[in-house]
Amino acid sequence: MSIINILSCLGGIALFLFGMTYMSDSLKKLAGSQMKNFLTRMTSNPVKGFLVGLFVTMAIQSSTATNVMALSFVNSGMMSLLQSVPLMIGANLGTTITAWLISLSSIDGAGILIQLIKPSSFTPILAFIGIILFRFSKKDKKNSVGAIIIGFAILMYGMSAMSSAMQGLSTTPAFQKLFGLMSNPILGLIIGMALAAIMQSSSASVGVLQALALAGGITYESVIPMVIGINIGQVVPVIIASAGTSKNARRAAIIDLYLNVSGAIVAMPVYMILRATGHLPFLYNMAVPVTIAITHTGYKLLSSLVQLPLYRQFERLGHLTFKDLPSESESLLDRRLMATPSLAMAQCRGVLAGAVVTVNESFDKAASLFTLWNESYTEEIHKTEQMTDTYQDEIDTYLAEMSVKGMTEAEGFELTRLLQYTAQLENIGDHIYHIAVTMDRIHEEGINFSSEAVNALTNLSNIMKRMLGLSAAGFASPKEETAFDIIFSERDLVNASDTYREEYLTKLKKGISTVTAGSLFTDILQDFERMSDHISKQARSILADLHDVRGLEAKKYVADLIETKAAALQG
Repeated sequence: MSIINILSCLGGIALFLFGMTYMSDSLKKLAGSQMKNFLTRMTSNPVKGFLVGLFVTMAIQSSTATNVMALSFVNSGMMSLLQSVPLMIGANLGTTITAWLISLSSIDGAGILIQLIKPSSFTPILAFIGIILFRFSKKDKKNSVGAIIIGFAILMYGMSAMSSAMQGLSTTPAFQKLFGLMSNPILGLIIGMALAAIMQSSSASVGVLQALALAGGITYESVIPMVIGINIGQVVPVIIASAGTSKNARRAAIIDLYLNVSGAIVAMPVYMILRATGHLPFLYNMAVPVTIAITHTGYKLLSSLVQLPLYRQFERLGHLTFKDLPSESESLLDRRLMATPSLAMAQCRGVLAGAVVTVNESFDKAASLFTLWNESYTEEIHKTEQMTDTYQDEIDTYLAEMSVKGMTEAEGFELTRLLQYTAQLENIGDHIYHIAVTMDRIHEEGINFSSEAVNALTNLSNIMKRMLGLSAAGFASPKEETAFDIIFSERDLVNASDTYREEYLTKLKKGISTVTAGSLFTDILQDFERMSDHISKQARSILADLHDVRGLEAKKYVADLIETKAAALQG
């Protein structure tokens, strides 16, 4: 084997790995939001979780990517540890689809149909179609489809280059010596683990094995232990990705390792016994890409059938592994998801959804202070206000960092909306805390509001509670009627607040109320009005998004829409 062959082989491996990565990234970009729904909403039972992991991995061509996403969702609390186990089992099986695609290169025959389905025939056509879609289509979806096709074409070209460069390897002494070593089950297992760890992909490692098979000279005696080893080595990137994450995320990573190691613990002794007793007559036959794909799929399928019923036991094993670790601070957002913007923003929405509930509970505590003083509530409300400040800082930084990455137009609008919503939520938290501080001053100074003032604040609180509840519902599931309810509730609150302010000013002029009490009362009214304004802005954004209007025309369009709705209600 000449130096030219070696360089050609290295170039083929580089193209193969680049094509696989590029195709996987493009698939994730195209199916990002759907993957989020699959991964977080359809894992209610182990069979569903298994199927979701299987099909998502078949779609994006990478069990590592699926398992790292699952790890990230566990880390951010969007998915439980128990839900992640069946998903990872399915992902480990789904990754075998790549070997079947690569095995197309071994198809042989003289018929026209056989020739047409060979990669050497259709790959140039795919590459041409892909570059047309990628370069000349103005739609994000078609651009992504073009990128996927280009990635697949590069992958197949790389596979072809590897295979051509490796031709004649079977006759070289160094090659024969290497695979003589690999026929030793333990050495074959270790080499397979090392190959997958270095390439960080079981699919790519099996692809290299298939390329070697095309060169000739590799038998099942080498293939079987290497396939088992490859499926252990593929866990390395998941373990690396778990560094610096929460305890549950690290448990998910170690469970993935246990899943792959447990398969090897069962399979290797069985293989070695059958090998020693001569019950594997095909062991010394030459392997081909198709039979390597069968071996890979068969091994993972049998492992999955054994592991799926035991998914709870694997979760317990994860807890046992990390049970004595000291508590540590949990990271709010996982930067690993930035590679898929729709998933990263779904993570932000999940974090914000939890913050919305906390802020609404904080307001309930503040509103209760109008009728009954509770000193501990002020401190709890302050903690919530500090939490919203922290969330705004982290989410703003996260989204700003993500904004420089490639994303679709729709993802860009979603990012802007999340930034706006985060800022509005932080402002609402500030006003709730200001109400609590005002009530604390009133209590400390012994100031008493009149019964009319207390009734007024209670009435505004009831309207605000309704608005906050509608806002939470609108954030979770944007609907036009919810947005209109918020906007018209804001009008009711502002009208009521204006009336109460005028009444209090009248009492002040007549000397019935004190200046200090009146000033504090109007301060609280202003807090209500500003909170309602922030919630109303959220509702107007929902209407603009639902009617797909953007930019300068959105404000006028939404205003006309609201007036039309108001006229219809009055009519």
